[in-house]
Amino acid sequence: MEDKDIVKIFLDTQEWQTFECKRAAIRPADFLETVVGFANADGGFIVVGLEDPAKAQGDKRLLGISENPDNVSDFLKLIDKEIEPPLILWGKFELDITNAQGQADKLLVLNIKKSNDVHSLKRGDTFVRKGRQNVKIGSTEIMRLKYEKGAIKYESEKSGTTSLENLDHDLLAQYKKDTSSTGLDDWQFLKDNGLAVGGNGKYELTKAGLLLFGKNPSVALTSKCGIKVSHYYGTKPTYTGKPNFVTRPFTIEGPLMKQIEQAIEYFRGIVKSSPPKLSGASFNPTFLIPEWAFQEAITNAVIHRNYFVQDDIQVRFFDDRVEVESPGTYPGHITVENIRAERFARNPLILRTLNRFQTAPNLDIGEGVDRMFKVMKEQNLYEPLFFPPTLRPNSVLLLLLNMHKIEYWDTVSKYLDENYRIINKKAREITGVSDVLKMSRLLRGWVDKGLLEKIGKAKKDSYYRKPGQEVPKGLFSRGVDNKTDKGISSS
Repeated sequence: MEDKDIVKIFLDTQEWQTFECKRAAIRPADFLETVVGFANADGGFIVVGLEDPAKAQGDKRLLGISENPDNVSDFLKLIDKEIEPPLILWGKFELDITNAQGQADKLLVLNIKKSNDVHSLKRGDTFVRKGRQNVKIGSTEIMRLKYEKGAIKYESEKSGTTSLENLDHDLLAQYKKDTSSTGLDDWQFLKDNGLAVGGNGKYELTKAGLLLFGKNPSVALTSKCGIKVSHYYGTKPTYTGKPNFVTRPFTIEGPLMKQIEQAIEYFRGIVKSSPPKLSGASFNPTFLIPEWAFQEAITNAVIHRNYFVQDDIQVRFFDDRVEVESPGTYPGHITVENIRAERFARNPLILRTLNRFQTAPNLDIGEGVDRMFKVMKEQNLYEPLFFPPTLRPNSVLLLLLNMHKIEYWDTVSKYLDENYRIINKKAREITGVSDVLKMSRLLRGWVDKGLLEKIGKAKKDSYYRKPGQEVPKGLFSRGVDNKTDKGISSS
């Protein structure tokens, strides 16, 4: 993209969760609050030299950094000096513009990454970005945010359980066998693996120990930490009359390993019982999602959910999709944009333990999510759809669509990854579809499936983008790292 193209997108983008405009004359304190708010939430872009859209329109908003260049220089110094712990994942770049007075000028763009930690101003205030506002939070909310990001490990806390009586001893014995540790004392073995604390005959299970080997962790921890399964006829729940459940909703509880196994077993039952459909000269199954893709989805939910949040993982089966929703948003610096390539474990003890079973549901080689995309693609199914925090702020919602792709989707999806938005004319140009109405039907169909959302109502100003995407993904690779003076990316 050229500078003018990026500026045009910024002019068309409303201030929201991941985007903010600032004049160069702004108070440094206000600027720092936004930087901290973005880092503590989902990251985003701050464009300095661009007027608020409520105060000016179009090119009249292009005031540039020449309005107060010294102030801009102070901003950049204060990011290093006034935020603790120090902010590492951020970068900056400039865009050449002609300002509202017709003079050559620049916009300064700060690319603030979602952080693995919770940041505060040295004066003591902590902010998070919520909608268009930087919201100051207190100690309780700061603690919750630390759990959310994984800066505090719920799994490592003491559980209050000092007896092994209510453990699944068969499962523990299997784990000891799988790790060549059958001769070790149970308590010492659990302690050596981070699943218990103490010594000299006085031990206590950690919460990870209970989650992994307790007969019923939900009871022992007095918390919801199971998997709630709802199976529906059709493509949406009915809220009037008789509920359209295939079976009564039920909750899978017990050790995490067995929760995963039981969820997969239910999935297999759906595949086995799904009626075949005649296609050409042969019958093909109507349930198309590969077992491996579902296994990866449910395993990720169990491993990476926020156990501090007292809620079950929700698995919802519909005719056209499976939804897996886990409590807590994306951990650490993970975002919808980098989830295929990046790794961050909110619960590393749970991840490690499950991986060491001989029948491990997870490979722990950093390729699980990416492989899920590839497996779906190999079956000519739509790519897994992760909802962004702007649309689902307190959970991670994943959709696996039970339908073959319309052949043009790959072309449109790739274009959107690189160019952020698309209109009917451009979609026809890149796919070779000449009929305007046919392309309109395709675009509407992708909106109905949740793959796209339409922005704007007026025909001449409307366009399509991927759900919740505020700014082009391509911009995340543009910038200068403030520490190393190298280009930064989404890593």
